[in-house]
Amino acid sequence: MKKDNKHYKFVNNETDNVIYFLSVPKNSPDHKKVLEDTRHKLAIQNGIYIGNIYYIEIQETDTHE
Repeated sequence: MKKDNKHYKFVNNETDNVIYFLSVPKNSPDHKKVLEDTRHKLAIQNGIYIGNIYYIEIQETDTHE
């Protein structure tokens, strides 16, 4: 994962399945708009109620010692 991006996963709340991954530049002034627009598109494309889709930021963990 690139360190200059924030990484998100979108989850279907009914099934707890991850339905989409998205990377947004950290310095993007409208990253919240991008996230909400993506959420709306996923709801339409998948026939899911918008309230059942949420996104969370993926925190990078360093597993190398």
